[in-house]
Amino acid sequence: MRNLKFKFLLPVAAFMLAIAAAFASQDYGKEETALVQGYIYQNGVCVPHGKCDLTSNATCTDNTGRIVFGKNGPTTCSLPLFMNWQP
Repeated sequence: MRNLKFKFLLPVAAFMLAIAAAFASQDYGKEETALVQGYIYQNGVCVPHGKCDLTSNATCTDNTGRIVFGKNGPTTCSLPLFMNWQP
């Protein structure tokens, strides 16, 4: 009787451990943060200036406090970008 329980419970325990490991290894909630080219206005022209992402809530500013925008057309840069500015 004891051997029969062992033969039944060992595969069930291994299966349950495999299921738990599969759920533990999932990366739910981790989103990719792709950096996009940022631009600043200088003399009325959009000048490339570092990179920002699109996932935060805080406005993207460079290390001097200037707001960094994304380009939303060939000549206009007024698309709001968000923090994580990188040179």
